[in-house]
Amino acid sequence: MTDTSTTSLGSEPATGGSAARGARRLARRWAPAAALSVAAGLLVGLPLAVLLRTALEEGLGPLLEATASAGPAIWATIWTSLGATALAVGVGALIALLTERTDAPGRRGLRLAMLVALIVPGYVAALGWLNAYGPGGLLDDLFGVAAPALVGPLGIVVVMGVEAAPIAYLIVVAGLHSRAEPDLERAARASGASAIDAIRSITMPLLRPVFAGAAAIAFVLSVTSFGVPAVLGIPAGFTTMTTRIYRDLAFSSDPASFVRAVGLAIVLAVGAAVIIALADWLLERRRADRSGVFAGPIGHMGQSAPGPQEEGAGRRRVRPRALAAGAVAWLVVGTIVIVPLLGLLSTALNRAPGLPPGPSSWTLDNFREVLDPRTLEALGNSVVLAAAAAAGVIALAALAVMARRGRGVGLTGSLLGLTFALPGSTLAVAVLLAYGASLRNTLLIILIAYLAKFWALGYRPVAAGLDAIPADAYRAARVSGAGAWTTMRTVVLPALRPMIVAGGLIVFMFGLHEVTMSSLLYGPGSATLAVVVLNLQQLGEVGLTAALALVLAGIVTLAALPLLGRTGVLERVGWRR
Repeated sequence: MTDTSTTSLGSEPATGGSAARGARRLARRWAPAAALSVAAGLLVGLPLAVLLRTALEEGLGPLLEATASAGPAIWATIWTSLGATALAVGVGALIALLTERTDAPGRRGLRLAMLVALIVPGYVAALGWLNAYGPGGLLDDLFGVAAPALVGPLGIVVVMGVEAAPIAYLIVVAGLHSRAEPDLERAARASGASAIDAIRSITMPLLRPVFAGAAAIAFVLSVTSFGVPAVLGIPAGFTTMTTRIYRDLAFSSDPASFVRAVGLAIVLAVGAAVIIALADWLLERRRADRSGVFAGPIGHMGQSAPGPQEEGAGRRRVRPRALAAGAVAWLVVGTIVIVPLLGLLSTALNRAPGLPPGPSSWTLDNFREVLDPRTLEALGNSVVLAAAAAAGVIALAALAVMARRGRGVGLTGSLLGLTFALPGSTLAVAVLLAYGASLRNTLLIILIAYLAKFWALGYRPVAAGLDAIPADAYRAARVSGAGAWTTMRTVVLPALRPMIVAGGLIVFMFGLHEVTMSSLLYGPGSATLAVVVLNLQQLGEVGLTAALALVLAGIVTLAALPLLGRTGVLERVGWRR
């Protein structure tokens, strides 16, 4: 009896301890996924739900009526975006073929120039085009050549196309290295086909899904663009959906304007989601990179082997055709990248509008004047918001790594991808509706919008990196006696550290030049540097606007350099760390 009783009493603690350990393991397994779901709900789910509820409060009638009244803005958005998409894909594909499939001299410089175009914010590029090609711009002062139609729909099409061209370029470059094998082109050339015939009959058919995916991405970027239509459209009275939302929210107290803004936000959200889904499907067919549309091309830029023309190029004589190809490429890149930046610099250095450009007219007064306490405060706000968003995304990405061990994370990933595809104006409206009552005109409400918008930029690279870790490494650590958390700390997180840091750098860069959400959510004391640039432009302060735009572009470029170096892009264009 005693032995039986003792055994029975001894077995109960053992059983209880085993149950407790099982409960703790279960809690550790599900706690990250639960925390991830809560964060996604607060940052994304709640704002979108409030937006939808607000849109349907009085039924579909008022919403449809208000949206229909914005028909001209919707139509303007569609046709300008289609034009910009055609230009972006055409320019991006042309430069990609010239840099990756020809012996054109200076290909490294061309790649670097396209990366600079990718880094420079769209509204800064629009200011550069105005100061280079507009009346009173650089070319007007030097040669008497100007483009008055730049302010208006034509200028919007051109500059939005130029803004999206680097993305199209990177996507086509990735496609050339992953889908269009150079050996097939060599075989066609060996069989007697000319270079043009080989590209037309071999390369182009293989790249059709890539072109379609690039077009879908370029169209979404153009539809959701705010900075370019604000700089080139508002002065001409030309309204797109994003500038209409901005005007209805920022400058109108009419309740119908708010309903119209919500309706347009819903239309933009649905349209962007459909197009992004189409782009994901098209780009998935090439399977260039599992980390998403935006990360794939940059990864291939840094990791893929050189094209057939790269090998031994320095030991071969440059042929006339290669010289012609290089001239064409540099003419295009110079027109869309270099000259606008020079125009911006010329305006920033000029003492006064109308003076001929040159050393006799140069001054740094615009830079000194623009760096006043208000601007420095805005710069501080931008840096704080960008750094906080980057830190938040890193923490959320690490949380996502732990949550991948649980279930139900696929829905979270899809939700995050949707918010990145959402127009910034739509997300700003949603965040304002959800948190505006308590956080309006604060930095915190802007930070919430940044986290909701940019979380996917940290999540997708980390998710792709997690999939790339061999399962055997995890199993070996567990077999050797390491617990789940020890294995995560010693095996998984070190392997993912470069992806996490890269995601944080991307978010920091995007946060520095974000203007759409900031312009709708800022208040007294919470303006960002991008908002100050936009306000100066609308006030007609040409020299100050150019100087501050260059300051912002320089800060963003400095923020991008560690990212480009970490991903190997700088080595590919000839820079060494």
